[in-house]
Parts: sequence; C-alpha cells; structure tokens
Amino acid sequence: MKLFGKPLELLILDVDGTLLDLWACFRQNLVTAARRLSLPIKPIDEYLTNVRLGTVHGEAALSDGIRKFWPWLNAEQAAIFEKNFRDAELENPYPVVSGILETIQWFRERGVPLALCTTNDWGTLEHRLRSAGIDPLWFTEASTAEDGYRKPDPRALDPIFTTVPVPRIHAAYVGDWYPDIGTARGGGVRFIAVLSGGIPRQAFLREGVPEDHILERLADLPKLITE
Repeated sequence: MKLFGKPLELLILDVDGTLLDLWACFRQNLVTAARRLSLPIKPIDEYLTNVRLGTVHGEAALSDGIRKFWPWLNAEQAAIFEKNFRDAELENPYPVVSGILETIQWFRERGVPLALCTTNDWGTLEHRLRSAGIDPLWFTEASTAEDGYRKPDPRALDPIFTTVPVPRIHAAYVGDWYPDIGTARGGGVRFIAVLSGGIPRQAFLREGVPEDHILERLADLPKLITE
C-alpha cells in the first residue's frame, strides 16, 4: 500500500478537528464556560472568526490560550474556566467528522496500524472517542498529554514509533492545525492537511503544504492510496 508513491506502514491521526467535528460544539462549549464566570463572549467570536480566516495560529492546547481570550484572568481563574469548559464538553460532546468511522475501518481492514497524537490527557481522549462511537482499542498507540511532550514538539511522536518501529518516511500524519504541521515536519513524517478543523486551504498553502496534500476531510484519503 502506497501514498504518493511511498509505502504507507503507519497512519498517525490528530483527534480534534480531524476525527471529531470540533466546530459542531466548540463555540457553544466555550460560551457555556464563559457565562458561568460572567466573561465576555466577544473575544471567543473574534478568535473563531480569525481561525476561519487563517489569520491566527492559535495554541496547541486550550490551557495555553485562555488568557489570550481574557488577559486579565489570573492562573486560578483560568484553571476554573478550563474546568468549566471540560464539564461543558462532557455534557455536549463532539460528533465525528463525516465518514470517519468508515475510513478508520477501511485502513484497519488493510492492516495499516493507526495511532493518535493529541494534547488531550488520556481520560479526556477516551471520553471524546467513546462519545463519538470510536473505540480507543482501534488504535495501536496514542501520544497524549501524559507522555511529556506536546505538539508541536516532534518528540510527541516518539511513543508512537517506539510501539510501531517503522521508518518515519513510511508513515503519514493527518492533522488540521498548525501544531500538527510542526510536529510532522520536525519528526520527519509526511503531513496531510484536512480542512475539517476550520483552517482554510490558503493558510495551509502559506505554510508550504502542497495542494495535493490538502483534503476536505480524512474520508478522502483512501482515494489517494495505491496498492
């Protein structure tokens, strides 16, 4: 099995925005958490608009970006907001991106190991996957917050290649966010962008991602596979 003429022996997947439709509930969950602390909503909407315009890079993890929404928050208040946001996510989980379940099974049936690379902790990851009908056991390995290195640090990929010791040139990383690009490139892995996370095509092109490496969603990837 080949992707762009090279063997595909491992497929690494981002989670939020790649497997899960973050945009379906993300704003609602942010707003729910903000209202519990009587925080203004305008910074949330400005940020999400700029993401869709491709004018901001954002942060790899919510904890890194909260005080960019509301710079006056202290560390304790930011932690309370994050707790409220996680509670909102439990109440209002993210659905899968269209075609994800079928695509996961397509690769599994063909014997391609699947791995996850996320900034989520394991408990959050498991809840998000199971709420969307995705079994965590479908994945050979998952690099999570507990592994010590977060995207875009390419060392976030090390646990995956320890478990699946294939040449990195024979792996591909699919993601929807700027830290995914940095992780893949720094780790020597081919990067495939998906637009399901909200970042526009022109933003990926500006980052040097080739046009034919940008897909609407993960479900389009099997069309690029050759036997």
